[in-house]
Amino acid sequence: LAFLLVTQPFELDAQPLEKVIITHNSDSISIAPLVYGIERGFYRKEGVDLEFRMLRTDLAVAAIVSSKEVDYMYSAGTAFRVAVRGLPLKIVAYGFKDILFYLMAQPTVQSGKDLKGKKVAVSSPSDTGGLAAKASIKAFGLDPEKDVVYIAIGAASVRMAAMEARSVEAAIMPLPWNIRLKQKGFKELIFAGSVLSQPLTGIVTSGEKLDKNPQQVKKVLRGFLRSLRAFKQERKEATELIGRKFFLEPQVADEVYGTVLQALSEDGTVSQQVLQEFLELVKKEAGVKKQIALADIVDYRILREAAKEIEVKGSRD
Repeated sequence: LAFLLVTQPFELDAQPLEKVIITHNSDSISIAPLVYGIERGFYRKEGVDLEFRMLRTDLAVAAIVSSKEVDYMYSAGTAFRVAVRGLPLKIVAYGFKDILFYLMAQPTVQSGKDLKGKKVAVSSPSDTGGLAAKASIKAFGLDPEKDVVYIAIGAASVRMAAMEARSVEAAIMPLPWNIRLKQKGFKELIFAGSVLSQPLTGIVTSGEKLDKNPQQVKKVLRGFLRSLRAFKQERKEATELIGRKFFLEPQVADEVYGTVLQALSEDGTVSQQVLQEFLELVKKEAGVKKQIALADIVDYRILREAAKEIEVKGSRD
């Protein structure tokens, strides 16, 4: 018995971690809880070596569906849209219930209407930022499909460089990149979250992964739930990460943290009503007539199992 007590912990610790890759298309504030959990070791404690990478959403979708290189992506809005069109993707958790995008413009732009005929930088016209840009353009009374030219130029840092080079008149930017642009004299035209309320950030994997390796999915989700909880409770540490990750002054980082806190999902889910309304909207946009069950796109089963296991372990501790 004494031998087992001494050797068992060592054997458990010596077990190799499962290498897992998750991607997102932008270095935006939405990745903060995810990265916080990686740095705090929550995923490693679940037996997962979670590596975060930057990758365009179309490439991530292709890699996940083909089961090559990428295991998960953090762009639930894009996943929802391609799943409606028939690709076998599953959203297993949500990190945010609201979007955190801002339409930024050159100092010479007086109002959103001045963007007619002008170039607007996005990561992709069909991803979360692109949809936020279109909703913002529409809010100014313009036709988002005809009145502006969208320039797909990748990550927020590239869009910022395009703004500084004045090669575009406006750009959709995630928090805290809007703050950086304002500090450089650019104009904030509108908070896209005020005109677009959609669940667009969360953990996505393939239907095949969900069927064949549910234990890995559960490990990732346990780590994710612990990350969300810690991010909410540990303001000082979370604010320090935001400041370090996005090169912000402590006071600005604390302000950003407060904004993020209001948009975070409480338990990794978004309500069925919100998701159903989103499904109908996406179907309309895509011209899809057939019936699609919400459960075919969003599957909370393993998330709920993970939450219960965390509660049980917490009560034992």
